[in-house]
Amino acid sequence: MAAGGSSSSKPTNNNKVLRVWEMLDANDRARMAYKRLLARPTMLEVAKNVICLLLWMETTIGVKVLQQVLEEMMSRDDDDDPCNKQQKHYQLALLIKEADGLYSYLLDEPDDALPEPLVCNIPTIVSLCGGGGRLLDFRFFKVHKQVVARGVAVIRDTVAALVFNEHLHAMLRDFEDDLHSSLMSQPAPALELMERFVPMSTTPPEDSRMVFLAFSVSKKAGRRAHGISSQDIIHHFEGVFGFPRHIERVEIEQPCTGQDSKHGIILFKSPEKMKEAMFGETSAFFRIKSHDIWMQCYMPPF
Repeated sequence: MAAGGSSSSKPTNNNKVLRVWEMLDANDRARMAYKRLLARPTMLEVAKNVICLLLWMETTIGVKVLQQVLEEMMSRDDDDDPCNKQQKHYQLALLIKEADGLYSYLLDEPDDALPEPLVCNIPTIVSLCGGGGRLLDFRFFKVHKQVVARGVAVIRDTVAALVFNEHLHAMLRDFEDDLHSSLMSQPAPALELMERFVPMSTTPPEDSRMVFLAFSVSKKAGRRAHGISSQDIIHHFEGVFGFPRHIERVEIEQPCTGQDSKHGIILFKSPEKMKEAMFGETSAFFRIKSHDIWMQCYMPPF
């Protein structure tokens, strides 16, 4: 089936043949969150935008947000305290507003996209990310806008296409009902569920050898912007870690006046060299020239 999907909670091996029903099952959390957003109620397109952005965060940079969102919605529904319920409703409304605004900022045509001043404040998303908040803030989305936009678009056309497909989910429910009620032979899924999953939209190969950087920001007034350069980072990997010729380039944010640089990327020469330089980890914390640097591999599924 030419649509798309990759597990938000169970990363897939791109060399493994996956069936449509496996993709539906793997993304059940995203489906549950989507249905609860619609029941809130939330406009259809807004709910889709929110899920697409959350799926991108969870699938490609490992920020586990969907379970948190589900738990918040379920606890709100089960809470008997009117004050608590109202507060949780307000927090969910803020999350929806922030995520929908970011989606518009990233993917809508310039004439239709929300302007930066309306989307630059995203405290609910930053809070939801927990430790990932050191990486994800509005400046991250601004600096990496092109990379994130194409990544979210791929998620929209692959994973989310399955999450939002009512016909496929109805067939999956019928199959599961038959499976649980059958006392004799095991029923077979519908042919559409057994089709091979083939993503028709992919990110460029360059994205699979990219590491996001987040620098600690000085809170001391008047301190000069970060005194760390691309060459400092390259030298650290080559001279300190002993990984010569692993890095293709390093890009560091050019901040506004009075700001420190906070974000950047390392583009490695291959996914294998990236894995070696990251010591097999998907995220890591380093100190280079007294600067704290958080490194997060970008992991687009397709």
